[in-house]
Amino acid sequence: MFNIFGSTYDAVFFRQETARLKKEFDKTGILIFEDFLNEEAVAALQKEAADLKTQAFRAESIYNVYVLPADPGFPTKSPRNRLLKSTKACIPDDQLPADSLLRTLYDSKLFRAFLCEVLGIDALYPYADPLSSINVNYYDPGDALGWHFDNADFAITLLVKGCQKGGVYEYFTDMRYDENGEENYDLVQQCLDGEILPKRQSVEEGSLMIFRGNQSLHRVTDVEAGERILVTLNFNTKPGVALSEQSRKTFFGRTQ
Repeated sequence: MFNIFGSTYDAVFFRQETARLKKEFDKTGILIFEDFLNEEAVAALQKEAADLKTQAFRAESIYNVYVLPADPGFPTKSPRNRLLKSTKACIPDDQLPADSLLRTLYDSKLFRAFLCEVLGIDALYPYADPLSSINVNYYDPGDALGWHFDNADFAITLLVKGCQKGGVYEYFTDMRYDENGEENYDLVQQCLDGEILPKRQSVEEGSLMIFRGNQSLHRVTDVEAGERILVTLNFNTKPGVALSEQSRKTFFGRTQ
């Protein structure tokens, strides 16, 4: 049972709703579970995050939406060469308390089994390195997550604290590739230029989101007031996989 997180989402809910949710996720690429965490759990995680924040590593990343090297074969304004920026502070897995509620959720067999059913995969595994499985991300005024596609097939996030202004999740659903399976650079450029408006999703504190970010361009707008705290629950579909050393150095300031 998930009664320590939220009274709505228990074993019965997962068992009865899995097929419907899988169908919805396959169609839309996004699922949001409001009030996944109850008020007590939200308060506990907010306090935990506040206590840890002074230890967080602050990072700035410059990249294109594909998180790939620039390509001189494309114009400067092409999505392959247009540079974007993300700024945030982060607590890696090994700095979380051993008794954190986040570990209880991450290690739950029921939760993983539910995710596997919805995602249509056989199993989920933690990262092989000590930093990357559970991350607490802090966005202060001026911080943002720029437009990008994820490298992973899916992202699982918990909003622990919402900011007072800004910090809006924006995305374009399932639009990365054209009908031939090739990168749709023209469509992505239209999105970046504002010729096509994104969908906007307001997520409440305590909500869980599952998102297929490798096919859908997405970002979080600048935080204008307050603080936004987002937890990422990071899994692999194969055992023994570590985040690259370069990525660990960028996001955490160290590799071990």
